[in-house]
Amino acid sequence: MVRNVLLMGIIFAAFSATAGRVTMSNPEQSTTANGQTLCVYSNSIYTFTYVTRSKKCPYSRTFDTADSE
Repeated sequence: MVRNVLLMGIIFAAFSATAGRVTMSNPEQSTTANGQTLCVYSNSIYTFTYVTRSKKCPYSRTFDTADSE
């Protein structure tokens, strides 16, 4: 019984540590007027934008779900 309670506590801690964050991949990429790269990561639930000076967007990024548009 104690082992089951401990196991459930560990599982709950693992889920709560990642709550509010989502990793997204394969963004749509475009270039802004000032030459920066605009990366748009989206799925059926979230949309996130990220601007970088790099010529390519990172393939994947982790975002806070509270920052979704």
